[in-house]
Amino acid sequence: MTFSVSILATGSELLDGRVVDTNSNFVAKELSERGLKLRRVLTVDDDMGELVAGLRELAAVSDLIITSGGLGPTTDDLTRDAVASFFGVSLAEDPEGRKHLEEFYRKRNRPIDTNNLKQALLPIGSTIIPNEVGTAPGFIASRQGGPTVCSLSGVPREFKSMFMATVRPLIEAKTHGVEALHRVTLKTFGLPESTVGKLVEGIGLPEDVVVSYRAAFPEVHVVLKAPQSVSLEAHAEAARNAIGKSFIYTEDPSATLGSALHHLLLGHGETLATAESCTGGMISEIVTRTPGSSATFKGGVVAYDNSIKEGLLHVAYETLVTHGAVSAETVREMAEAARTRCGATIGVSVSGVAGPGGGTPEKPVGTFFIGISTASHSFQVQSLYVSERTNVRMYAAYVALDLVRRTVLRLPLPKSYPEIR
Repeated sequence: MTFSVSILATGSELLDGRVVDTNSNFVAKELSERGLKLRRVLTVDDDMGELVAGLRELAAVSDLIITSGGLGPTTDDLTRDAVASFFGVSLAEDPEGRKHLEEFYRKRNRPIDTNNLKQALLPIGSTIIPNEVGTAPGFIASRQGGPTVCSLSGVPREFKSMFMATVRPLIEAKTHGVEALHRVTLKTFGLPESTVGKLVEGIGLPEDVVVSYRAAFPEVHVVLKAPQSVSLEAHAEAARNAIGKSFIYTEDPSATLGSALHHLLLGHGETLATAESCTGGMISEIVTRTPGSSATFKGGVVAYDNSIKEGLLHVAYETLVTHGAVSAETVREMAEAARTRCGATIGVSVSGVAGPGGGTPEKPVGTFFIGISTASHSFQVQSLYVSERTNVRMYAAYVALDLVRRTVLRLPLPKSYPEIR
């Protein structure tokens, strides 16, 4: 059984770059979990003619069309009019929709005017889709022999709520019997995408196992997918071994390096403190994105100026004069001070030349040093990552966090990154 789903997204803000269409991405992921994929995604301006033409174009190839946006109270919200025109019906006020709007504004002690009530108008014969987190209700419209149209709010929070409550169950009912996919996600750091792709390609996956790659700088994600009837674990294990298990920091699709590290530290009874120069607090920010990070993150110092390195982190003046702020000697002392002054079990530090200026022949732009300190040992690494400033800083932060991960797990330092001196 084949069942095709397409999206018609409307809004000038999507076409001029003001807003990114995250709703289509969300639907694509939801469909993929069920062994389906989007047939087409069409984005049009807030124009009646373009909306109707878009519906006709998608109707030729789709069993279900999801519209995103254009259900608000302003004059450029034209989706309900376009869908009514497409089906050859008029608009009529929906009593349930009006009641929802009146209740919404009453709870907020705000008056409701005729413009707001426009949102209660739905194509005759359609079924309302309640909007539990916003004002504009959606609707489902269809006709014999044609596609079903599900119109949802374009606001991502509202779109997701309406989709999960109404549209997803509809899709599941219509695709009963379609074999869902199962998948294994390998999130890696430390190898370039081309290398990862070559390694996985070398294991010779069968045709019924689909592999896809996503370069989410500075990570590379590998996803293996197959029908539920196909055993995937043996192929996943081959992929793990080919890539190298030490480069895979998680197999949880929803995890990040920061959250994975938090749970790793928690499980091993370790705590972390940071001392950052060129990354300007980026390491700490990545770590503290995870709820509950206070259980494993003690604190950090952004020591940009040498006087802060000396005063707060006790880096010796002689070290700075002799070796410089960007040096193995300096980050060693920074990491040690971060660990002991914050009372953590692991200290990590970074200092580098992020650019665009400040480089020298000995330490060109992109050079950075990472220091790791524990109660039993310490080490420093040096890397050169030639790129623009934002990428240098992000890469340095990831190297620092990955070295903490490897320290906790007692994994060897990779030869692929960074250059160790």
